[in-house]
Amino acid sequence: MDSLGRELRALRTARGLSLAKLAAECGCSQSFLSQLERDLTSVSIPVLETICRALSLSLAEFFASVEGAHAATISDPLSSVIRAQEQVAINLSKAAIKYRFLARDLPERGFDIVIGEIPAGYTYPPGTHVGEEFGYILEGRLRLWIEEREYDLDPGDSYHVVSTSPHGYQVLGSESVKVLWVQTVQDLKIREGVPVDAPSKP
Repeated sequence: MDSLGRELRALRTARGLSLAKLAAECGCSQSFLSQLERDLTSVSIPVLETICRALSLSLAEFFASVEGAHAATISDPLSSVIRAQEQVAINLSKAAIKYRFLARDLPERGFDIVIGEIPAGYTYPPGTHVGEEFGYILEGRLRLWIEEREYDLDPGDSYHVVSTSPHGYQVLGSESVKVLWVQTVQDLKIREGVPVDAPSKP
């Protein structure tokens, strides 16, 4: 998906909704939606899910429609099991990370579980958000920054932070990194990465 904002704008206009109407239906400000459609701001998964509901789409249907991945349709929406071929996977060019969602869109869920695949050569500068974040390194090597501390993580290593502490990361070496992430649902961000050649810390 080259542009999340462009896809949202296309869906909105196809339904004949103005920015003001969509803002009223999803509880977002009109200025935020305008910035989102122009790819000038990031969005949390819960907020994106709310916007999708206002567009009469589930989050999975949104990603399946823009990716053309009809195999992502859940065969049994009442089941607690999600088959591998039903897991929604997205890859946004600005984020660089490929996200695979492992949990259902339960309305009262307290956390999201994703596998993130981060390509080599990317840094995600330290930032903060609400809640907690847990990461488990599945493949590759990752440099993690938590406040002023620096850690080089290998497969099998994990971390758990209160997300109000500034934290960020960078891929080490020439191979991509896969991380199993668990985050409190209110602030799972689609973050924009920064391609780098040399600096080990932003």
